[in-house]
Amino acid sequence: MVVRFGAAGRGLSLILLLGFVAGCAPFHPAERPARVTLASSPESGAQVEIGGVSYGITPVVLVAHPPGRTVVVMMKEGYKRAAKTVTIPERGDERIVIGLEPLVGYISVESKPTGARVFLDGEEYLGDTPLIRKAVVVGKHTYELRKDHYRPFSAPIEIQQDYQYTFAQELTPLEAALSVFTRPTAAKIWLNDELQVRTTPAKLLIVPGEYTVRVYVKGYVPGEQNLVLQPQEDRSIEIALKQGDAPPGMLLVPAGKFFMGLNGGSPDERPQREVDLDAFYIDRYEVTNAEFKQVFPQHTFQKGKDQCPVTGVSFNQASEYAQAAGKRLPTEPEWEKAARGVDGREYPWGPEFNKDLCNFDGSAARAVVRVGQYKLGASPFGCQDMAGNVYEWTSSWYQAYPGNTDVTKEYGQVFRVLRGGSYMTDRFLVRCARRHYDRMDANRADYGFRCAKDVASGS
Repeated sequence: MVVRFGAAGRGLSLILLLGFVAGCAPFHPAERPARVTLASSPESGAQVEIGGVSYGITPVVLVAHPPGRTVVVMMKEGYKRAAKTVTIPERGDERIVIGLEPLVGYISVESKPTGARVFLDGEEYLGDTPLIRKAVVVGKHTYELRKDHYRPFSAPIEIQQDYQYTFAQELTPLEAALSVFTRPTAAKIWLNDELQVRTTPAKLLIVPGEYTVRVYVKGYVPGEQNLVLQPQEDRSIEIALKQGDAPPGMLLVPAGKFFMGLNGGSPDERPQREVDLDAFYIDRYEVTNAEFKQVFPQHTFQKGKDQCPVTGVSFNQASEYAQAAGKRLPTEPEWEKAARGVDGREYPWGPEFNKDLCNFDGSAARAVVRVGQYKLGASPFGCQDMAGNVYEWTSSWYQAYPGNTDVTKEYGQVFRVLRGGSYMTDRFLVRCARRHYDRMDANRADYGFRCAKDVASGS
């Protein structure tokens, strides 16, 4: 029914539409057609298909869709295709959320040292190295390694579905600071045999690690100290030099007494006694292939082994080399004093065996290694490799020590003594007091030597 209200001269009309229809109930919101919202998780923007028909991207609102069970398909780049059977109601409002599972690949990350924290895209923490088969969403990313006292490392990666990626990285430690002081000052400084530009006192910024610090002033005996620097460590050392001098490559062993032999070792090591020796010089390192070739040009060795000790050397060859170099072989007491110091220690570095301080049959190398590689295994006087690597000839005959009443047919002036053990011997045989002997013409594969020199005569 339409009712018109009019007013002359104003042209205004009002129309009322009355929705009363005979036999019809009033309209109620709950009875309107269903309104269903389809959403995707964890992200929106997924393409929605129902019955092969595209309905747009999430969130999608369905109005007056036929009620009942239907299959909703969602697709989004970087995620697996999702299909879910849902029930569309006849009336009312409803929200249906369908979860999306991301496509992933897998990464494994190793680092040296281990224990580095691994982050993805700067924020997401994946775990610590070694990280094994960690799922990462496909796509372009950046992974980063972080560890205290080391420089962060980052690199881009692109992950493809179901691929396994393995990364290994050696981290760069932050520099350490080493301050070197000497008495007297103005000493030249060598770090692991590399001459530094500055003289003492000096503060050096260097990569952390094992170092032999050697200092020298003309008119003084070279001094040295072995140490290990940790990342970002600030260390100071002071070395007091003694007046005197030493030939290049040699160390001074001062005059005085030391304990030689060992009562609890092998029978030929006893009795332990105090021995008084004059001062002498001894080589810091075993004679190398390169040095041996300078005296014997016909000497050959494997490429890259020039700084390894010469091997397969007989007593006669070692003596000939020493004489040509203006030196001599050390006596057995000299060798032992240079190796163990004056306090009767079991090994050059101290009383307890340490497999990381020498090259013996339990080492990974299973062959000779370059001289000076085990810096922290140095003797109290700075001699390197006096335990393991190669046996070293001495000038002494294999004879009983004074006070040893054992009768052994090997004693006498038949065999010469070798000391120090080798890469082929066990921990018992690399002890400072351990004696080994052989014929003067024997040239076993692990036989080498180092030289000595008198202080008083200079010969």
